[in-house]
Amino acid sequence: MTRLVRLATLTAALTLCGIAAPLSAQSNRSDSTAAVAAVEQFHAALAAGDSVRATALLATDVMVLESGAIQTRAEYLGHHLGADMAASKDSKAVRSLVQVRLIGGTAYVVSKSVTPPSGAEGSNGSEMAELMVLSKDASGWSIRAVHWSSRRRRA
Repeated sequence: MTRLVRLATLTAALTLCGIAAPLSAQSNRSDSTAAVAAVEQFHAALAAGDSVRATALLATDVMVLESGAIQTRAEYLGHHLGADMAASKDSKAVRSLVQVRLIGGTAYVVSKSVTPPSGAEGSNGSEMAELMVLSKDASGWSIRAVHWSSRRRRA
């Protein structure tokens, strides 16, 4: 291969890499935004008491971990969804996104919620950490696993 051909090949490869990197970054941003939107839609559905919309965002094999319990989709829908909707309806919690990580068609969305004191004597409010694992298919992002961990806020 002549030096000129090698230089042309190298230039073409670098140009393609330069184009591919921004497209990949745009795709990752788009996927991150869509995964976070699915989590936000789930929380909005809980707050609105919309069990149909909340259920539609859960994968058929979702696992929900909370307070040391592990629930299948059927167990969560039958025993805990109603309580989560009731608690979310009037919640004063402020959610903040901590991290979004994409690995192929999987997204890990980590957030934190802080609930202010209720005003009752000794109430300091609470903090909740949340991890949602989502997967992407032709219809969009589905929640595959939820892990909620909460505690009372320290004085």
